[in-house]
Amino acid sequence: MIETIDPGAIGTAGPGGAGNGWPGESPSTPAGVADVLARLRPAADAHRRGAGAGPVNGLLAGLAGAVGRLPGPDAEFGCTLVVELARRYLEAVRGHGRGTAVPRVWQVVLDAWTGDVPAGRIALAGAHALAGLDLPPAVVSTCTLLGRVPGPAERGDLETVVGLLSGLACDSARNDPDDATADGVRGLESLLTRGESWRQAEHLWSVRGRPTEAERDRDALDWRATLVARGVLGAAAG
Repeated sequence: MIETIDPGAIGTAGPGGAGNGWPGESPSTPAGVADVLARLRPAADAHRRGAGAGPVNGLLAGLAGAVGRLPGPDAEFGCTLVVELARRYLEAVRGHGRGTAVPRVWQVVLDAWTGDVPAGRIALAGAHALAGLDLPPAVVSTCTLLGRVPGPAERGDLETVVGLLSGLACDSARNDPDDATADGVRGLESLLTRGESWRQAEHLWSVRGRPTEAERDRDALDWRATLVARGVLGAAAG
């Protein structure tokens, strides 16, 4: 596992200007993830473009804190996986702030946060995006970084992370007064218990030496995640 984060790697200027708390480099530990998201929180809560969606930032901060407390063999894989997951999300946030291309699903979720969509729906759509788009390639990069091959132990660690993510997202949605989140909660719980993230991770691992095929498969993941996110967010997602 990557051991430390350079204290100087987190600056004070972001895509939206000074004060966003934008990191100069990606965080490399769960504590670093939580620190970056804490710095982004004021701008995200103010719906400032380039600071992320507040409810999704909260999910990842909670996930980073939870995996940091995992015991035994779960700790190394789980911590590295969450760092990889956050890195992908923060890259999308950075691109969204700069107006450059980002995955379709994150374009939809981040645009919705700048509109008038209830926070509970944003949390659910963000959790779907994390699990449906970002988790499978994050498993591949985590295994590569740690010199591991996806197997039963890695699947168990992934399921632990998915369970934590599902719990955090569903709790966030249930605390939202918007009644329309109820079906989304049930849908998220159903989706994440089917093991789809693991199946997609195994497939991406099998094609990792074929970049064109891997890119096509990641694009398909993005399309599917986008359809789900639009359904969760409703008409406001456009």
